[in-house]
Amino acid sequence: MKNVALIGGIIGLLFSIIAQLFAVIDDSYTFGNIWFLGVFSGIIAIVCSFYVNKKPLLAGWLLILTTATGVYALAGLYLIPGTMTLLAAITTLSKRNENGAS
Repeated sequence: MKNVALIGGIIGLLFSIIAQLFAVIDDSYTFGNIWFLGVFSGIIAIVCSFYVNKKPLLAGWLLILTTATGVYALAGLYLIPGTMTLLAAITTLSKRNENGAS
């Protein structure tokens, strides 16, 4: 799941930058205006991908948070990276619970 979170973070970072580059009117409140939140989400997802095996609880919850903020920032454009990071988060949290119960 480390690779899925890493790829999701990279794609989210790229989609956020591309959304800002294609924003036509800067004064409108569209997804181009809050691109920095999407970039922040992508960076945090990339960092969390390195902590999936070391601190799974922290990484899982931060990946869920980055999915929520990325979807808030870019709406439909963050669908693919959001799905990838959410899948990584749920899998990380479920593996943590299985290991903790044993």
